Amino acid sequence: MSVLAEIIERRTRLVAEADAQRRALAEGFAGCRSVLVVADRGIAWAAWLRARPYLVVAFVTAIAVLRPRFALEWSARLLTLWRVGRLVYDAIKPLAGERALREKKQTELIPRV
Repeated sequence: MSVLAEIIERRTRLVAEADAQRRALAEGFAGCRSVLVVADRGIAWAAWLRARPYLVVAFVTAIAVLRPRFALEWSARLLTLWRVGRLVYDAIKPLAGERALREKKQTELIPRV
């Protein structure tokens, strides 16, 4: 068998293997699709609101004026959520920096042609 035939056979086998892996991954994510759709919508809403902070301020002010007790209860919950979020973010941020540093070192070790 020639080298070219071996390469073609190996390529065919690898392409079939990649297709099978792609299908398995798609089936695995099919169960998570609804969760991912909700998360994607939430991110889109957050980006929309972030671009319009005046709407958030107006909404919060209206709630505080119309239902002060409700606003006070929820402000405590939101403050707790904010603190937990900052704690998690501060814990994850150094890990992301270490990963970026490792990737940078790896790219420096790879010789350029």
